[in-house]
Parts: sequence; C-alpha cells; structure tokens
Amino acid sequence: MTTVSTVTAVWGGFTGAPGYSKFRFAELTGASALNAAGAAVRAFFQSDIGHLMVGWTIQVQGIVQHHDMATGDLLAESSMTTVPAVCSGSVPNTNVYAGGSGYVVNWTTGATHAGRKVRGRTFMVPIMSSAFSNDGTIISSLVTTMQAAGNALIADASTELVVWSKFWDKKQGDPPVGVPPKQVGGGLFPVNGCIIPDRAAQLRTRRS
Repeated sequence: MTTVSTVTAVWGGFTGAPGYSKFRFAELTGASALNAAGAAVRAFFQSDIGHLMVGWTIQVQGIVQHHDMATGDLLAESSMTTVPAVCSGSVPNTNVYAGGSGYVVNWTTGATHAGRKVRGRTFMVPIMSSAFSNDGTIISSLVTTMQAAGNALIADASTELVVWSKFWDKKQGDPPVGVPPKQVGGGLFPVNGCIIPDRAAQLRTRRS
C-alpha cells in the first residue's frame, strides 16, 4: 500500500470564498516532513501576494490527510507542529479584478497513462487586474516569479511533490446509467517541472 499525503491551502476574503488548493506529496512521515511541506506550500503562495487584494488570504492548513493511493480511502490525519502563517494580499482594495479569472500552474511529471500525459494543475484564481498585460496575457514578471516559486517547491529537499493520478473503471456518464465511476487503482508520479502559460485561466468553482 502506497500512501499519498495532501496539504490543503484555503483561499478566503473574496466573493465565492472559500476556495481550496490541494498539493500532493509522497507520504509525509513525522513532524519535520509535515512542517517542511507546509512551509514550502506557503512560500509558493507568498511569492504572489503582490497580486492579491488586501483582505484576501491564503491559509495553509495544519492538518494533513493521508490516503491510500489505489483506493482513495482516508487512512489517517496528522498535524503540523508549526502551522504556516497566513498569506495576506497587499494590493489596495480600490483596484479591480474579474471573479473567476487568473492563471494556472501546470505541474509536469514526464509520465503517461492511458495515452495521456500525467500532470497536475494549480489555479491561481482570483487574481488582480495588475497581473494582466494590455493584450490580456499574464505579465512576464509574474510568470518569471511564479516559475521560480514552483521550481523551489519541486526542489524542496525534505519533501517530494507528486501528482496523484486516480484510475477509474469507466468515464462519468458511461453505462450503466446511474452507476458512478469506481476507483480501481492509482499512481503517484513525481513532479519534475512546472509550466505557467502566459494566458488567462478561468475557473468556475474554487471548491476543488
């Protein structure tokens, strides 16, 4: 049985909040690893507070969940002994933003499954209008900053950032009708890079 550990960050302070960003790690064992994961995720978000409005917050949760990779069953929960400080936005609230709009960080693994690349995504939504160029693309300085932040999260020596790929017995909506897909396996794939497209990303919900 292989265990995957999940560190969750909760977004708050804006219309539609709360929102959730989840980061998967190869099993985090002991307070030192738990604290390191929390600090690494917090550092990633802290890199972008210059594009978050005053009053917006991102709080890395001190509780880490551990799941069976193959079944999705919750096995246990652990507590960080040092909970990361909250990330607070710094852009004056006289500025504007478009709800549901921001950008996305793609986490690459180099692996494939069922003919598709295995990758993860973290949506940085919402984000202030200052993050966009006049042509609607993401400003280059933000891409550079968050690319470095993503690389630092990947390179953290105390943790291993992964993508948890769940394998299902069928696609949603496939027959028999009314029977939901069932997880029949899973895989953990180490993240080896991150890509931030210089275009806007839309997100309908922050609850995933």
